[in-house]
Amino acid sequence: MPFKTFQISDGVSLIQETGVANFMRCNIWHIKGRDFDLVVDTGMGLSPLKAHIVAATEKPLKALVTHCHFDHSGGLHEFDCRLGHRAEADILANPANEAVVYGGGWTKIEIVDPKAHPEYRPETYSITPAPLTGHLDEGDLIDLGDRAFQVLHLPGHSPGSIGLWDVKSKTLFSGDAVYDGELLDGLYHSDKAIYAHTLSRIRNLGAEVFHAGHYPSFGQAQMTTLIDTYMAGNNTLSDPVAWFNDEKEKSTDMFADQDWSGAAHG
Repeated sequence: MPFKTFQISDGVSLIQETGVANFMRCNIWHIKGRDFDLVVDTGMGLSPLKAHIVAATEKPLKALVTHCHFDHSGGLHEFDCRLGHRAEADILANPANEAVVYGGGWTKIEIVDPKAHPEYRPETYSITPAPLTGHLDEGDLIDLGDRAFQVLHLPGHSPGSIGLWDVKSKTLFSGDAVYDGELLDGLYHSDKAIYAHTLSRIRNLGAEVFHAGHYPSFGQAQMTTLIDTYMAGNNTLSDPVAWFNDEKEKSTDMFADQDWSGAAHG
């Protein structure tokens, strides 16, 4: 089974790409709406994603990526409606491995279970081009008919990082702008000063539930701790190989499902 689906709250499901290390696995969000469903991020593209989602809905699908990195954009090409920020449109249309940050240390760590995906080879893995069919930017509104999201431009981790803000439920789908783990600000197109501004904005947004790009969801108190720790010069990921070795030591099964029982719900 290439994917597992977890019901998180009313109309919101989490899809996990199985066979990907639990500290690397992107959270794929399926948000059901009256007029259409929204897919937020698409994983590494190791197995067909669209068919899995279509089996769970009769509504039209719109897919968006919070940013262009390989672990979030691998399945985007499967969808007819592909949305993202203009700053990363060229990368998604021409996704060279280095451009989607699949290079260096990331190719030297075991992020895919060879038993689950025997066809995967780090030296040949690549992203299928997925030219955007529409662009999203600060202030845009995505209205599903019975719920709406304001698009927030949250650069720093990458120049085109975006989030989805549901002011009614005080829920933020934050991508990799903030998640419950060591934050990443040292990529080729990261900007630490801009990232600090983005994190300050998130801290003051008033969100109470965070559905992020990795790891289980969390609440306002944990968000504050994560951001304050980062601002103090800690909670950053600088060396993927060292980070991987540390995570591997802490994990009895690095490909196991993560525990969502204590996650914040919207």
